[in-house]
Amino acid sequence: MRPAGWLLAFALVCTPALAHKGSDAYLDVRPSERVALPVGTPAPASANAAEEVTFRLSVALRDLDLVVPIDANADARVTWGEARAATPRVLALLNDTARLEALPPAQADACRLAWQADGMERRSDGVYFRAVAQARCAPEQGLRLGYTLLREQDSTHRLLVAGRIGGQDLLSTVSPQQGSLMLREANSGTPAGLQAGQPAGRWKALRDYFGLGMHHLLKGYDHLAFLLALVLPLQLGLRRRSASALQGSLAAVPPASGRAAWLALLRTVTAFTLGHSITLILATFGWTQASPDWVEPVIALSIAVTALLNLRPVRWIRMDVLALFFGMVHGFGFAGLLLDAAAPGGLLPWALAGFNLGVEAGQLVAVLGWVLLSQVLADRPWYDRVVVRGGSVLLILLAAWWFWERVV
Repeated sequence: MRPAGWLLAFALVCTPALAHKGSDAYLDVRPSERVALPVGTPAPASANAAEEVTFRLSVALRDLDLVVPIDANADARVTWGEARAATPRVLALLNDTARLEALPPAQADACRLAWQADGMERRSDGVYFRAVAQARCAPEQGLRLGYTLLREQDSTHRLLVAGRIGGQDLLSTVSPQQGSLMLREANSGTPAGLQAGQPAGRWKALRDYFGLGMHHLLKGYDHLAFLLALVLPLQLGLRRRSASALQGSLAAVPPASGRAAWLALLRTVTAFTLGHSITLILATFGWTQASPDWVEPVIALSIAVTALLNLRPVRWIRMDVLALFFGMVHGFGFAGLLLDAAAPGGLLPWALAGFNLGVEAGQLVAVLGWVLLSQVLADRPWYDRVVVRGGSVLLILLAAWWFWERVV
């Protein structure tokens, strides 16, 4: 890397190595740019015999540090010197865990990946190591990507694959546990069921990103904490509570019980869904944008404000309106993953729809889990004192820590 590039890398990597977002890596697949030949120069005989494809892989430094000790002094801050010293080991790791296989097997080494360092880049959740490789494969050969990075270290890790190969859009995901992803079927010259204009490609994008959205919500602990803060005061009993239990509720948090509680839950969750869906759509299509520098701290702030209102209610503040407002902020947080994935235009609407539906499914799972869990506690006389007030205090402390971490 040139000295100027390492200076830029220094500015990028001198940041905390930890972040709250789930573990995702990104692979961009594109046809290699061809150098224009002078007029009258005959094309090489092999020009039509192989397709040259460029692969760019981005992996978070915090994830690589689980396998290769990039943060050598374990101070949670990766410096330029540490990143540069670890580069040979990172490339060796990628050559072992991100491999291209031709089907049937290629006779030459041209249809294989030999990763080279391509600098650092900042994404919505931190600094990423970027590697590049080129492969030259026959059009009739099938291509399968083997991916096992972090198989033993993080079962939640995902590789998001996007780009274009064989003249068709490519969009999919793969986990280390799956181990491999078919990029192109043999003798077809097109991606395996990933064509942008065909139902198979749209269905696969919808299905893969549904799972990704659900995974993202259930692993997004700040989003779950906000949902918990919203539903904590609601007495969501599946059976009628006794009069003595209702009389034991604290006056500071007037409990909504019975039908009123369920209507309040429906309004609040619907408002949150509407809010984050609006900004997720707007940001994904590029109609608006928001910097994670303020979005992430405000998400933490939303948890603290909502939990504080559980302790000190303000009569003129409606929780469903608050959920709508803060939901719009959370939507920008959800959009960060889709923007980083850089889905091709032909499949972007399907990826967005699947991702949003997955987020909603994860949200319903989380709320249902809390409803079922709360049945064991809701009739206890200490429920409001311990669960509502105590839980709200813990959420405020947690949100304050996240806010400090994301600002400082």
